[in-house]
Amino acid sequence: MTATVPGLTAPERTMALYASDMPGQQGRWAPEQLAVWIVQGAARLGTAELRRLAEFFHGFFLLEMDGMVTPVLLARHEQRFPDVSRLDAANAAAALSVRVHGMSETARTRNGAASMDDCPCGGTGTVDIDDPDPDLSFSLYCPVHQTATALRIRAGV
Repeated sequence: MTATVPGLTAPERTMALYASDMPGQQGRWAPEQLAVWIVQGAARLGTAELRRLAEFFHGFFLLEMDGMVTPVLLARHEQRFPDVSRLDAANAAAALSVRVHGMSETARTRNGAASMDDCPCGGTGTVDIDDPDPDLSFSLYCPVHQTATALRIRAGV
């Protein structure tokens, strides 16, 4: 099945562009050219790998925003996406494509999907923050697993 641009989430478009023939630096490209590269990259990766990478990419982003990226996760992220400028260019172009091409309702439903192997919460949904003073220790909700729960509720699963 051939991917359509509106049928892909923003992170899926980022992964498709990263895997495509798109130049590695940010630039100004016609929306039609972006669409060609997105479809090309999606075809190269295949649906399962595209979604797996997109969920990891988004999960990493969520953990990074909350300062929860571990050295192991950072190393895995850098191994999967060694070209930082290309990843940044793909992410910026994917955001533009969402604005220009829109997103289907099916894609919108899974747009926030995130997953993480070796998540700091261990799948529990909370991350314990330990302090030498036990009275200052606390727990935070895991942005990856809380997002996954919210998406399941929104999808009615």
